[in-house]
Amino acid sequence: MKINLWLLLLVMLPGCLGANQGAEFWQKEEYRKWSERECRKLLEDSPWAQIYTLSQTLIETVQTASSVPGREQHPRIDYQVQFRSALPIRQALVRLQQISAKYDQLPREQQQAFDQRAEKLLAGRFVETVVLHVTFKSNAQAYDRELAAHWQTQTAETLKNFVFLIGPKGVKVPLLRYVVTGGGREFQLVFPREYEGRPLVNPQDKALKLEFVHPRVGAPSETRVLLEFKVEKMLMLGAVAF
Repeated sequence: MKINLWLLLLVMLPGCLGANQGAEFWQKEEYRKWSERECRKLLEDSPWAQIYTLSQTLIETVQTASSVPGREQHPRIDYQVQFRSALPIRQALVRLQQISAKYDQLPREQQQAFDQRAEKLLAGRFVETVVLHVTFKSNAQAYDRELAAHWQTQTAETLKNFVFLIGPKGVKVPLLRYVVTGGGREFQLVFPREYEGRPLVNPQDKALKLEFVHPRVGAPSETRVLLEFKVEKMLMLGAVAF
């Protein structure tokens, strides 16, 4: 009986090790151990974050370089989108602050003050809302100024027919609030966590999508932006983290 038990353990062990090795760093390590590179990956290219780029192929190129002040030869516009209501995103933000502040070298009282500020960010419970944080920029100064002018003057009312969080079966959930932050270069989109009496998303669902309209900046017309987030990748302890 003992021999059979050892054989069973030897057969199971490689599979267990393989499963652990295949896990993402946010599943294997406590957030205080994440590297700067890992944090930036989570904030830019992860189940909770994406960067959407409008490159020269999507930006109007009929205008000559002299007609647009500061025009780049290869203009691009970037939108970085993050689920700020998702705990892993907030953990990455706190960890980056730790690294920047050289937390381990701080006096104990400064560490305690840092921990108190971090706890406020991490302890937030988004029971009723989903918050997406959007940062935008362009390497062409003229486009960058136009983008800032557009998004700084928007409201939830002006965006209500152009910004949606799309749940399963294509259900378009309307915007609740719109908040400009980051000196006018960032904004937050707030949506309800439940819609028409149902949770916005469940673990068995396939995708959650964000749709908004990029204004006529460097292009002859508005551009529909659609980002898709895979629900199965957003699971934490069996629940959807968003």
